[in-house]
Formats: sequence, structure tokens, C-alpha cells
Amino acid sequence: MTAVLPWVTLVVCLAITLARIPSALRGENRDVFYIFSLITLSIFISIEAPYLVIDGWLGGMNIGNLVLRFLLYATFYFMGIKIAMAFGSASAVRAIRGPIGITAAALVGALTIYFFAITDTRGSSAGMSGLTWGPSLDGYAAMGRLYPGFVAACLVPAIWRTVASTAPVLLRVASGFLLLGLCLLLLSQFFPLIPFSEAWLRVLINYSAAMATCLGLAGIWFSKAYARRKQRLLA
Repeated sequence: MTAVLPWVTLVVCLAITLARIPSALRGENRDVFYIFSLITLSIFISIEAPYLVIDGWLGGMNIGNLVLRFLLYATFYFMGIKIAMAFGSASAVRAIRGPIGITAAALVGALTIYFFAITDTRGSSAGMSGLTWGPSLDGYAAMGRLYPGFVAACLVPAIWRTVASTAPVLLRVASGFLLLGLCLLLLSQFFPLIPFSEAWLRVLINYSAAMATCLGLAGIWFSKAYARRKQRLLA
């Protein structure tokens, strides 16, 4: 299952991204299209087969993983701001792109580079799972989880308010999927407690989080488009 899940997640995210192309060409919510594109690209690079090819081009030193880390940081920064604005959470917007959020992003980025630089990363390995784990690699992995977790924590309260509100059912269901994805990201902060013998759980949580987040975002987009169309028909 965990071998198939990454590809299924990629196909779903790619389909959603392609579905956004007509709207993007019309100039409607192009930033949503860019966010889905970033998510899709991140998932593609994280899958073993393409990762090994890409990292081989970069010298086989797992620089591909470092690129993936910063791609994810950028994705969560822009996605976090977009979601916070969509849910009308001024506090989440301030937390992500204000002094606290920028400081957190800069600190995590700097520490990510530091831990990568002091780690022996020779030998391409998706998720760096084939390397010898030690304190520096643990720190590097923790940084990769920390910033997405920070953004998720900023967004959860606003999304929960929508899920628990009297908003249209479709919007609440879509928000529920998005909430699930973000909660799984928060759960990933406890990965160090999962033994290596149960590493499949990490794969399951990571790709389930990506899948739920994409489905949630797509559902919110669809629910708002449906609401606009319904208003036009009633006008």
C-alpha cells in the first residue's frame, strides 16, 4: 500500500492541477494553480524513482532532498497565506508572514542548510532513509517537519471554526479534509517516536496529509465556484 500511495497522491494532485489550468488562463485565482503546481512537483520529487534520477543529475549527494525541503517551505508559506486569507483569519496571516513567521522560516532554512552541510549525505536515497542516521540527520529531518507544522498550527483554528459552523455542507466537508491534512502534519512532529521497523507509518502519514490537503483545497475551490454559479442562476 505504501508503495502505491505516493503515486496515487501524485496522480490526484496532478489531475487537480490540470483542472485548474483553464481558470488560470482566464486569470482567475492563478495563485491557487501555482500552489497546486508546487504541491505536485514536491510529491513527484519525493517519490523514489524520479528522486533517484534527479539526485543523480545533481551528483548523488542527496542535494535533491535539500531542494525538496526548500520547495516545501515555499509551498507552505504561500499556501498558508492563501488559506488564512480564504478563511478570513487575520491572526494566521500575521503569524505566517509577519515577524514571527519570517523569523521562523529564516531560522528553519538556516538550520536545514547547517544540518545538511555537516551530514555525510553520499549515496542517493529517497527520504535519505538509506543513510546512517545520527544527530545531524535527526536535526535535518526535524527541520523538514517543523516549518510545515508551524504553518499548520496557525491555520487549524480558523479551519475548525468553518467545519463546526453552519456554512454550506460542501464547504464544511472540504474544510474537514483540509483540517485532516493539517492535523496529520502536526502528527508528523512525533515521527521520532516511530521505530524504523514501522517506517511505513511515516510514509502513510505524509502522503495521506498531502492527499487530504489537496482534496480539501480542491473541494473549497469547487464549493465556492458552485456557490457563485448558484447565485447567478438565482439572480
